[in-house]
Amino acid sequence: MIHLLDTNVVAELTTRLRPDPAVVAWARSVPAPDLHLSVITVAEIEAGIAATPDPHRRSAFARALDGIRHEFRERIAPIGEPEALAYLAVHRRLKATGLGIDPPDALIAATAIANGWTVASRNVKHLARTGAAVLNPWEFRG
Repeated sequence: MIHLLDTNVVAELTTRLRPDPAVVAWARSVPAPDLHLSVITVAEIEAGIAATPDPHRRSAFARALDGIRHEFRERIAPIGEPEALAYLAVHRRLKATGLGIDPPDALIAATAIANGWTVASRNVKHLARTGAAVLNPWEFRG
């Protein structure tokens, strides 16, 4: 099973001094080739780095992103036509029900939907209503 990591999972695993043990255990239980990122997650990380006022932390986060890009270099999913069409379907469905979702979250969910993947995220409430399969690594009891 392919898991598309939401930004909160990547941050937990790469920038926290003491990452949640459940998230670490979950990530270790999944073969590395089955963990993927969205280009949207990379963009969200870039935005977070740019917004970090402390230059030392900003530098540390930028180094972490370099490592992430290297580790996931073959597993960063683009937004192509299938993902864009899935996004449009998610957007229309949620708009019709009066529920909103941030565009980055909708694009990450759409990437998972278009590829038959599961989103790994703490943000289960919002992502589940997109129709994407969602798993919360913070609840892992392996």
